[in-house]
Amino acid sequence: MLLIKKDGIFIFWILLFVHCGLIFLGKTNIANFTKLLLIPFLTLHLALNVYNLGSRFIKKLIYTALTASFIGDFLLLFSGNTFFAAGMLSFIVTHVCYAWFFFRAGKFKWNNSTEFVIAAGFLGLISFQLLNFMKSHIESYLLIPLIVYVIAICVMASAASNLFGHKVLRALAVSFFIPGSLLFVLSDSVLAMNKFIYKDDFLNVVVMLSYGYAQCLMVQGFVRYLRV
Repeated sequence: MLLIKKDGIFIFWILLFVHCGLIFLGKTNIANFTKLLLIPFLTLHLALNVYNLGSRFIKKLIYTALTASFIGDFLLLFSGNTFFAAGMLSFIVTHVCYAWFFFRAGKFKWNNSTEFVIAAGFLGLISFQLLNFMKSHIESYLLIPLIVYVIAICVMASAASNLFGHKVLRALAVSFFIPGSLLFVLSDSVLAMNKFIYKDDFLNVVVMLSYGYAQCLMVQGFVRYLRV
């Protein structure tokens, strides 16, 4: 346990690279197993580092987000739009919890939300263009859930960006939360385009690398925030 506590991030990257290598080599069954190790490993690393530290409510938010991510990872192992929609719902919970954390940690106020508004406008514009590009390839009954999901992830990333204006949390935001949230946006954008348009196995590696890096940055940021 001490090894996971101290060197957990390094071990996580080894695990992530092994997982991506298995995807690249087409070892789907083993890759499905290694995928389900990623979030529990990060959660364990987090728990070992913040035991008896920080706000219980904040930790409940974070653990709920990570649990929802694990459920989403599991659901997305299965083919079919039903599992895809259920996976999206799980990750909506993740993004809501992350956004809640960012709003609460940064003591969000509308009269001091310049970064939030700029990020929301920028991400909203990109998301609109992406959805418009993909909509002819998406089944009509999935369009509304996708829009809800896009709103959730854009709010989460915008809330993270708003921490740039917080003097105390700016360093954490720049080093972990902002790049983590943007990598989440990148990962999910590639995932959606690959599912509905390109269907390229190599893009699954891109999805998992960016997703794994995103979650890793988030957890590293949470550890530092809770240990202050």
